[in-house]
Amino acid sequence: MTILMWLLWAMPVAAQTGAPASVETGRTLFTGTLRFANGGPACASCHNAAGIGFPGGGNMGPDLTRVYARFGPDGLNSSLETLYFPAMTPIYGYRPLTQDERRNLFAFFQSISRKQEQSSTPAVGGLALAGLVILLAVTAVAGRHRLKPVRRRLVERARVEAGRRA
Repeated sequence: MTILMWLLWAMPVAAQTGAPASVETGRTLFTGTLRFANGGPACASCHNAAGIGFPGGGNMGPDLTRVYARFGPDGLNSSLETLYFPAMTPIYGYRPLTQDERRNLFAFFQSISRKQEQSSTPAVGGLALAGLVILLAVTAVAGRHRLKPVRRRLVERARVEAGRRA
Protein backbone atom coordinates (compact mmCIF):
# COMPACT_ATOMS: atom_id res chain seq x y z
CA MET A 1 0.00 0.00 0.00
CA THR A 2 2.84 2.38 0.87
CA ILE A 3 4.50 1.76 -2.49
CA LEU A 4 1.24 2.47 -4.33
CA MET A 5 0.76 5.76 -2.46
CA TRP A 6 4.36 6.75 -3.17
CA LEU A 7 3.90 6.00 -6.88
CA LEU A 8 0.73 8.06 -7.04
CA TRP A 9 2.48 10.96 -5.30
CA ALA A 10 5.74 10.69 -7.25
CA MET A 11 4.27 10.27 -10.75
CA PRO A 12 3.22 13.90 -11.31
CA VAL A 13 6.55 15.14 -9.94
CA ALA A 14 8.50 12.81 -12.23
CA ALA A 15 6.36 13.90 -15.18
CA GLN A 16 7.23 17.54 -14.54
CA THR A 17 10.96 17.20 -14.01
CA GLY A 18 12.29 14.30 -16.05
CA ALA A 19 9.92 14.15 -18.97
CA PRO A 20 11.37 14.14 -22.49
CA ALA A 21 10.84 17.23 -24.59
CA SER A 22 7.42 17.47 -26.18
CA VAL A 23 6.65 19.47 -29.32
CA GLU A 24 2.97 19.66 -28.37
CA THR A 25 3.75 20.91 -24.86
CA GLY A 26 6.08 23.51 -26.38
CA ARG A 27 3.30 24.64 -28.72
CA THR A 28 0.84 24.96 -25.82
CA LEU A 29 3.40 26.96 -23.83
CA PHE A 30 4.03 29.21 -26.85
CA THR A 31 0.33 29.87 -27.41
CA GLY A 32 -0.48 30.29 -23.73
CA THR A 33 -2.84 27.32 -23.50
CA LEU A 34 -0.45 26.01 -20.85
CA ARG A 35 0.80 28.74 -18.52
CA PHE A 36 4.44 29.17 -17.57
CA ALA A 37 5.24 27.98 -14.05
CA ASN A 38 6.70 31.34 -12.96
CA GLY A 39 3.86 33.40 -14.43
CA GLY A 40 5.46 34.88 -17.53
CA PRO A 41 3.25 35.84 -20.47
CA ALA A 42 2.81 33.49 -23.41
CA CYS A 43 5.26 33.86 -26.29
CA ALA A 44 2.35 34.35 -28.72
CA SER A 45 1.35 37.57 -26.98
CA CYS A 46 4.29 39.23 -28.78
CA HIS A 47 5.58 36.69 -31.34
CA ASN A 48 4.17 34.69 -34.21
CA ALA A 49 5.33 31.28 -35.45
CA ALA A 50 4.25 28.72 -37.99
CA GLY A 51 2.19 25.90 -36.61
CA ILE A 52 0.15 27.78 -34.02
CA GLY A 53 -2.90 28.23 -36.20
CA PHE A 54 -5.38 31.04 -36.56
CA PRO A 55 -5.38 33.81 -35.38
CA GLY A 56 -1.63 33.48 -34.90
CA GLY A 57 0.48 35.40 -32.47
CA GLY A 58 1.44 38.99 -31.86
CA ASN A 59 3.39 41.29 -34.13
CA MET A 60 5.38 43.23 -31.52
CA GLY A 61 8.28 40.76 -31.61
CA PRO A 62 9.83 38.99 -34.58
CA ASP A 63 8.37 35.86 -36.15
CA LEU A 64 10.05 32.89 -34.46
CA THR A 65 9.41 30.27 -37.14
CA ARG A 66 13.07 30.03 -38.14
CA VAL A 67 14.67 30.91 -34.80
CA TYR A 68 16.22 27.42 -34.50
CA ALA A 69 17.86 27.74 -37.92
CA ARG A 70 19.10 31.28 -37.17
CA PHE A 71 20.53 30.71 -33.68
CA GLY A 72 21.42 27.02 -33.85
CA PRO A 73 20.93 24.63 -30.95
CA ASP A 74 23.42 26.30 -28.60
CA GLY A 75 22.26 29.83 -29.37
CA LEU A 76 18.61 28.90 -28.93
CA ASN A 77 19.33 27.15 -25.62
CA SER A 78 21.21 30.21 -24.40
CA SER A 79 18.45 32.55 -25.58
CA LEU A 80 15.74 30.53 -23.84
CA GLU A 81 17.80 30.38 -20.66
CA THR A 82 18.62 34.09 -20.40
CA LEU A 83 15.90 35.75 -22.54
CA TYR A 84 18.33 38.63 -22.78
CA PHE A 85 16.52 40.88 -25.22
CA PRO A 86 15.65 44.52 -24.45
CA ALA A 87 11.89 44.01 -24.41
CA MET A 88 11.99 40.63 -22.69
CA THR A 89 14.43 41.29 -19.85
CA PRO A 90 12.03 43.38 -17.74
CA ILE A 91 9.20 40.90 -18.31
CA TYR A 92 11.05 37.63 -17.66
CA GLY A 93 13.79 38.91 -15.33
CA TYR A 94 11.88 37.69 -12.28
CA ARG A 95 9.90 35.03 -14.13
CA PRO A 96 12.51 32.74 -15.72
CA LEU A 97 11.51 29.70 -17.74
CA THR A 98 11.96 26.35 -16.03
CA GLN A 99 14.25 23.73 -17.52
CA ASP A 100 11.25 21.69 -18.75
CA GLU A 101 9.67 24.77 -20.35
CA ARG A 102 12.93 25.59 -22.14
CA ARG A 103 13.28 21.99 -23.32
CA ASN A 104 9.68 21.88 -24.64
CA LEU A 105 9.95 25.28 -26.35
CA PHE A 106 13.25 24.15 -27.91
CA ALA A 107 11.51 21.03 -29.30
CA PHE A 108 8.68 23.18 -30.67
CA PHE A 109 11.06 25.66 -32.35
CA GLN A 110 13.11 22.79 -33.78
CA SER A 111 9.98 21.16 -35.22
CA ILE A 112 8.73 24.33 -36.95
CA SER A 113 12.10 25.54 -38.25
CA ARG A 114 11.51 23.88 -41.61
CA LYS A 115 7.95 25.14 -42.01
CA GLN A 116 7.10 28.14 -44.12
CA GLU A 117 6.15 31.29 -42.28
CA GLN A 118 2.39 31.48 -42.36
CA SER A 119 0.46 34.63 -42.95
CA SER A 120 -2.95 35.03 -41.42
CA THR A 121 -3.98 37.40 -44.22
CA PRO A 122 -5.86 34.75 -46.27
CA ALA A 123 -7.79 33.62 -43.19
CA VAL A 124 -8.70 37.18 -42.22
CA GLY A 125 -9.65 37.97 -45.82
CA GLY A 126 -11.84 34.87 -45.97
CA LEU A 127 -13.59 35.84 -42.74
CA ALA A 128 -14.13 39.37 -44.01
CA LEU A 129 -15.58 38.07 -47.28
CA ALA A 130 -17.87 35.64 -45.42
CA GLY A 131 -19.01 38.50 -43.17
CA LEU A 132 -19.76 40.66 -46.21
CA VAL A 133 -21.83 37.90 -47.84
CA ILE A 134 -23.80 37.36 -44.61
CA LEU A 135 -24.38 41.10 -44.22
CA LEU A 136 -25.60 41.39 -47.82
CA ALA A 137 -27.92 38.42 -47.37
CA VAL A 138 -29.41 39.86 -44.16
CA THR A 139 -29.86 43.24 -45.83
CA ALA A 140 -31.56 41.66 -48.85
CA VAL A 141 -33.94 39.65 -46.67
CA ALA A 142 -34.74 42.54 -44.32
CA GLY A 143 -35.23 45.10 -47.07
CA ARG A 144 -37.00 43.10 -49.74
CA HIS A 145 -40.43 44.65 -48.95
CA ARG A 146 -39.12 48.11 -48.19
CA LEU A 147 -40.16 49.71 -51.51
CA LYS A 148 -43.56 48.03 -52.04
CA PRO A 149 -45.63 50.81 -50.40
CA VAL A 150 -43.76 53.44 -52.41
CA ARG A 151 -44.26 51.58 -55.66
CA ARG A 152 -47.94 51.01 -54.91
CA ARG A 153 -48.55 54.75 -54.43
CA LEU A 154 -46.63 55.58 -57.61
CA VAL A 155 -48.61 53.04 -59.65
CA GLU A 156 -51.92 54.32 -58.22
CA ARG A 157 -50.96 57.92 -58.98
CA ALA A 158 -49.97 56.94 -62.54
CA ARG A 159 -53.32 55.18 -63.07
CA VAL A 160 -55.26 58.17 -61.77
CA GLU A 161 -53.37 60.55 -64.05
CA ALA A 162 -53.76 58.13 -66.99
CA GLY A 163 -57.53 57.98 -66.30
CA ARG A 164 -57.78 61.80 -66.34
CA ARG A 165 -56.01 62.03 -69.68
CA ALA A 166 -58.18 59.44 -71.31
